[in-house]
Amino acid sequence: MNWSLLNVATNFNFLRYSVGIAMMFNGFPLIFFIRDTLGVGPASSVFTAIFFSLALVLMVPPTIFKRLYKPNVILLNLGLGFLLLTLYYFFFMNSVGKSVADIGNFVFTFGFIALLLHIPNDVKDTLIMVLFLFSFFTNITLVYSLLTDPNWTPGMRAAVSFANEGAQPGGNPHITARNGIICMVSAVVMLSRTPGILTKIFLFFSILFGLGVLVLSLAKSSYLGVGIMIGAYFIFQFKFSNITSAIRNAFKFRNMLFIILILVGVNYFLSKYGDILNLLLGYWDVFENRIMDVIFTSTGVKLSDTADVDASAMGRVSGFGEFLETLFSWEVFLGRGYKDEYLDVPILESWVNHGIFGFVFFASFNFFLFIYAIREVKRYTNPLTTFLAYFFLSMMVLLVTGGRPYDIAFWFPYSVMIRFLGIRYLDNIRKPVPNSTLTTVTS
Repeated sequence: MNWSLLNVATNFNFLRYSVGIAMMFNGFPLIFFIRDTLGVGPASSVFTAIFFSLALVLMVPPTIFKRLYKPNVILLNLGLGFLLLTLYYFFFMNSVGKSVADIGNFVFTFGFIALLLHIPNDVKDTLIMVLFLFSFFTNITLVYSLLTDPNWTPGMRAAVSFANEGAQPGGNPHITARNGIICMVSAVVMLSRTPGILTKIFLFFSILFGLGVLVLSLAKSSYLGVGIMIGAYFIFQFKFSNITSAIRNAFKFRNMLFIILILVGVNYFLSKYGDILNLLLGYWDVFENRIMDVIFTSTGVKLSDTADVDASAMGRVSGFGEFLETLFSWEVFLGRGYKDEYLDVPILESWVNHGIFGFVFFASFNFFLFIYAIREVKRYTNPLTTFLAYFFLSMMVLLVTGGRPYDIAFWFPYSVMIRFLGIRYLDNIRKPVPNSTLTTVTS
């Protein structure tokens, strides 16, 4: 973590690019805080559109229309293929109407991808820092929102309550969980390459902070996503020699000082705020009960006496029935039309609503993303791409547990992955080439 990259005087362009990308990648927590907690701006999608428009303006480089940077071509072709197909369905196979929000989603997604192709590769070091600091700050805003929300009490899911009428009560805890994951993963990938002990302590604290936010969100899909990330690390990175190396390094004076400071800090925190630990353990019990409910709903197997039907899981079970019905009908080829059915299972909805071609594009896109993510986990090219790889692994759960295949909550992160994941950066292989405009796709 290089704090000098935050110097506006020497790194202005990369900072504004990075802030713009971070606003698109993970802007919803800050949007909800400004709009619903602080009450600034209209409590509607108009404010969201203004926020994302500002983000795109920040991303406009001086060399726009003059210089393009090569993304991951495979991901770009598959991603654009699916988006263009859904755009065609939006205009010509649409029984639900052409809402302004849907038009805006397409405009912002295509605009984001186009501008990312104009962003230089060297932004990666600044971008990972900005993504981390952005998520850390929004974690702080969440705590402020909860403390000032009279309707929130410990034990409830942590989320910013929406201010507009008829909105989802209690806010969206999945946005909270995603921000916690971003904070955790970005801090972890920078921790090993950070020399300063104070910065290491700050990053370690940020990891715990992000984990606490994730636990408070009670988002089952995010918990499972973290499990997948940890599993990938142990499969592809962990070696038993790491244990002996870690023990040996722990006895170095500098590392011992770091460990002692962490232990003292944790001990002080628990002695002063011991109830917080009990609260987190209580959240774990709630999560365990919900997992038992999901298993009972999906399989009929009752693993605990208190297991009951989970409404959200039951909706996905019925969605699978819709998929089977489509699979054995003529709609299997062209689908039912844009947003005709809401399955809450994006990978299946891509087939039900957009036919076999929609499924092939969407499933292939995610398959290759998985391949590139695993490659990056195995070789650790740089902090940004490693972060994107692990973050995609955490998102994989959502492909079968929630959302729609065209949600911008998917496509904004997907766009950044198209631009940066699976790219072999020149400065990690040989001496940087000045003013290089193209990078190569990894084989």
